Amino acid sequence: MKTRWGILVTWAALLCCLTGCGKEVYIENQRFMVAEGIDFDEDKKLVIYTASPVFSREAKDRYKITSTTADTMRIGKKQLESQINGSFGPGKLQSMLIGKNLLQQTNVLPYLDVFFRDPKNEINANMIVVDGPVKEVMYADMRDKGQLGSVIKLMIESTYKGRISVLTTLQKFHQQLMDNTITPSITEMRVEKDDLVISGTTLLHKDGTYATSLNIQESSLLLLLQRNTNNPIPLTFHLPPEIFHSEEEMSYVSFNINKVKVNFKSKFEENHLTIDIRMKVQIDLMERMFTVDMEKQSKQLEQAVEDELKKECQAVIKKAQKHEVDPFGFGIYVRAHDYKNWKKVEDNWVETLSDATVNVSPKVSIKSTGVSE
Repeated sequence: MKTRWGILVTWAALLCCLTGCGKEVYIENQRFMVAEGIDFDEDKKLVIYTASPVFSREAKDRYKITSTTADTMRIGKKQLESQINGSFGPGKLQSMLIGKNLLQQTNVLPYLDVFFRDPKNEINANMIVVDGPVKEVMYADMRDKGQLGSVIKLMIESTYKGRISVLTTLQKFHQQLMDNTITPSITEMRVEKDDLVISGTTLLHKDGTYATSLNIQESSLLLLLQRNTNNPIPLTFHLPPEIFHSEEEMSYVSFNINKVKVNFKSKFEENHLTIDIRMKVQIDLMERMFTVDMEKQSKQLEQAVEDELKKECQAVIKKAQKHEVDPFGFGIYVRAHDYKNWKKVEDNWVETLSDATVNVSPKVSIKSTGVSE
């Protein structure tokens, strides 16, 4: 017993002699960048914006926006540090905003290089392309919404969960840009009457410059073609009114795609690529604004939805082909199924895809019509 008590006393004495690991850090003296944005000004100079929460009890604002003009992100950070009362705490970045104006003029990757070299930086931050000046987002009225960084993060993650936009982190963007089998796709945002709105998806060329944009409906179809179907994909179609003798303004049907089985085949014939995508699609009806006798006309409704789904999928693919991008990752499957021919086209894959014949053949079945039928 005495031995045991002796050991405990010895350990207690040693613990009392231990010192801290360093100088204490007060949270009110730290500036955690939760949102950062970059854009070009009228003179094509890089403008950097940061949003950081304010922890001081005396401060009236819940977050602070700082901005500077610099040649590089690293230089910009030093200049921003000279404007704040405290020091930047790295590794808390949640959102990285890129101005569309910058993307239309240059490859954004060199400006983001510092994030991939400095281990203190957060590469899991979500990327967002701003349709308009980044300044409009950073200085948007947040009085009835909350802190800017938290609001943007929640919007990006909730719209992705609802399958109306993509979700691309800095790390994923870097992978997409470096991989020959796919081109980057990034959530697009804009400001409408002082409100932040997710407007769709921005598609980039392989050189990191702006290619085109997809609206919300096209973004949902993009996720379908990417086989990103872990959550239901919502779609609304305007069917030809003559099919069910409905009025033009009432010929809408909405549904969720809950289960998809895809069969992907590719073949080269005299250097021309043909891709056949067959999909078995199970849907749940969520809204129908016209009258249908489901006992007699369910197959007719399935066929109408099937035809429209095929048409809209083909339109999204044609749009990507026109701008020579592959946000679907079709190259991943061509490489897996026909590696010999893939090696011949891997260095000019997007050009090959733009000239390819891509056929989408969905087979739709309605699994649920709701509780009212």
